[in-house]
Amino acid sequence: MLEILQRVPFGLWKAAKRWFRDNYATAEWPDHHATITLAMDVDVLEEQLRRHHFEDASGWSLKYEGEVLNMRRPSGVASGRPVEDHLRVRPVDGDLEINTHVEANRWETKTDHVHEEGLIWLDEHELRVLLEGCGIDVEHLET
Repeated sequence: MLEILQRVPFGLWKAAKRWFRDNYATAEWPDHHATITLAMDVDVLEEQLRRHHFEDASGWSLKYEGEVLNMRRPSGVASGRPVEDHLRVRPVDGDLEINTHVEANRWETKTDHVHEEGLIWLDEHELRVLLEGCGIDVEHLET
């Protein structure tokens, strides 16, 4: 199988993965979890998050309907397993709506990650602390 995949041009592989995600791995935006609304350009937000070790997570996760940014970073150990922060962003009325959860690290604890064992959604206060820790001016946040 690996020999076959190695012969597929990388651009086609990426396009196929994106097509699969858009058509078979898309879920509704989870409206029942806490969010923060931020008056900031998505490119500026992404740049700031990258300065604090966030990376693109869209290639290896479900896509939430309407999301324009999907980023993750390792964030330590909880209950004896490596965990990551997973942040999602979608546009709402010209601003950005953000939700975040902490979950088992997708690379080191794959089974726990897929089964959402230990997944915890951040509340508004925790999300504010996370964003402030990334150098984002919380004074410009709307609740």
